[in-house]
Amino acid sequence: MLATDDDGAGLIKYPVSANSGSWPGGSKVRPSNWWDTVGFGWHDAYANALAYRGLLGVIEMARQQHDPAFEKRCSAAAAKLRAAFMPAFYNPATGVLAGWRSQDGALHDYAFLFVSGIAIDYGLVPRERARPILVRLLAKMREVGYTRFDLGLPGNLIPVASADYVSDELRWGRGKRADNQDGFQIYENGGATSCYACFFISALYDVGLRSEADRILDPILTSIAHGGFEGRGPNGNTYDWKRWDGTPFGYEGFLTDNYYTLLAAVKRRAEPAH
Repeated sequence: MLATDDDGAGLIKYPVSANSGSWPGGSKVRPSNWWDTVGFGWHDAYANALAYRGLLGVIEMARQQHDPAFEKRCSAAAAKLRAAFMPAFYNPATGVLAGWRSQDGALHDYAFLFVSGIAIDYGLVPRERARPILVRLLAKMREVGYTRFDLGLPGNLIPVASADYVSDELRWGRGKRADNQDGFQIYENGGATSCYACFFISALYDVGLRSEADRILDPILTSIAHGGFEGRGPNGNTYDWKRWDGTPFGYEGFLTDNYYTLLAAVKRRAEPAH
């Protein structure tokens, strides 16, 4: 992973350009992270946040194994990644973090809640800059009218343009319009899910936005208690992903990633009330 930083930028790199329009219909090349119908690649904010957390763990492993050379190498890499992160991914036009910066230098920003969430929760965003990012995303959520927290959270609040989408089927969130508005709310193109909502909710607790975090977490926990993210609906699709009106658009049936949100409940218990 460290060897992928062959340009010295300080970030791990995925070897596809992720430029808009670079994903052919039905591409067999997959994007660089779990949100695999969205064209993440090259310098991927989500993957780099995971890498940073991993490096911190490896530093401790190297210390325990009495390997000072590797500990030093990973410490330097983690510090370099952290220093590079905000300049690489912060979008001054929107005030939030973009999902990826492609090989051509363009930022791809669709108001990804999980991207800003994981970066803040893992310590890649200075605290004084973290709260304004979350406040902007909460405001964007109100602007687009998302209130169904019992369904989880959308991964993105703005439709991912067709040029940045990998799947070529409406079933997986790609419509016929260039702006992909006709594919929005379907599966990973803004569909509601509890998958990785833990990062955004945890970030809210991190910066003291406790009431806002509770307002999202409590309905999700109620849905989990009633099996709201599992099973099959009348249309044959499963409830792990839904449109904002509750129409199921999943296929896993029981997608364990939905239950990571329980980690945010642990975070709530650890955070003092403000």
